Amino acid sequence: MIVIKVTLSEKGQIVLPVALRNRYGLKKGDKLAVEEVEGAILLRPIPRNPLLALRGKYRTKGQEKLTDILLRERRLDREREEW
Repeated sequence: MIVIKVTLSEKGQIVLPVALRNRYGLKKGDKLAVEEVEGAILLRPIPRNPLLALRGKYRTKGQEKLTDILLRERRLDREREEW
């Protein structure tokens, strides 16, 4: 863990060092969540599109993708219609 010292301004602002901004891909206008955890202040980047951040989060190994299931179901529906 690397500790970087920053200074709080009169308005309560800090500047995140460029190394951290680059590492986390932070750009002007990005949002950060501020949390208090066990006596510490935690800054956590909020994804630009929160829904995309959830992609694959609840999938388990070996489980079939929902898009594959949907495509298979549509293919079966087409075959049934041709009968």
